[in-house]
Amino acid sequence: MAATVAIIVPDLMFQSRISATADALGLTPTIADTPESVGAALAERPAVVVIDLQAAGIDVLATIRHAVANGAHVLAFGRHTDPATLRAARAAGASLAVPRSQLIEELPQLLESMLTPNH
Repeated sequence: MAATVAIIVPDLMFQSRISATADALGLTPTIADTPESVGAALAERPAVVVIDLQAAGIDVLATIRHAVANGAHVLAFGRHTDPATLRAARAAGASLAVPRSQLIEELPQLLESMLTPNH
């Protein structure tokens, strides 16, 4: 069974890009773009959670803590102009918290790194 990736990203363009990359890597993507769907996605205990730190209506730091407490690796991304939020995501337990531009450029490598045993 393929590892599941919960994609907590409201932006439809980013959703589709991350989902297509997950598919290409043999992962099973699950889209969660509302507060209600986030709970359902996390209940499935995904191996990886990709979360947009600017997701409106979602307590992203609580979501990161919950995902990590349930064994998921978290790849968070946000604005390069908001390093405090990236640091807060790391402090909440995100394996990686990167600027949006880095996510765009390195998405396949970043997702693969979430699945390595040492991560």
